[in-house]
Amino acid sequence: MLIGHLPINAITEKTNSTTEDEEREIPLILEGDISPISVFQPTAYATLYNKVVSVDLSELPEGAIVTITCMATGEKIYSQTGMGSMEIDMNACDKGRYQIDVVSGGLWLQGEFSL
Repeated sequence: MLIGHLPINAITEKTNSTTEDEEREIPLILEGDISPISVFQPTAYATLYNKVVSVDLSELPEGAIVTITCMATGEKIYSQTGMGSMEIDMNACDKGRYQIDVVSGGLWLQGEFSL
């Protein structure tokens, strides 16, 4: 007796697909550091969820400048100085590749993401 079932491929297609509404980490890579070498290296974190970029600057000892640039055109989409955390709404931006830069003191972190 069958109570109900879904085809196996329907289940695997759902779990293997990436959708806009899934949170994705934006890896930020150290591009430059002119500060003295220390045991603790402060960093920042970024994620993308529903075309909103969330940036966590809480580990940085001072304010940071966060800039987002469209890689296809070189146009700066966003630039803001802040501390703690910020959210950047990218809903008005076209699909494509974007670069995020976080600069704080002598620390420069950079990452890329797609909309």
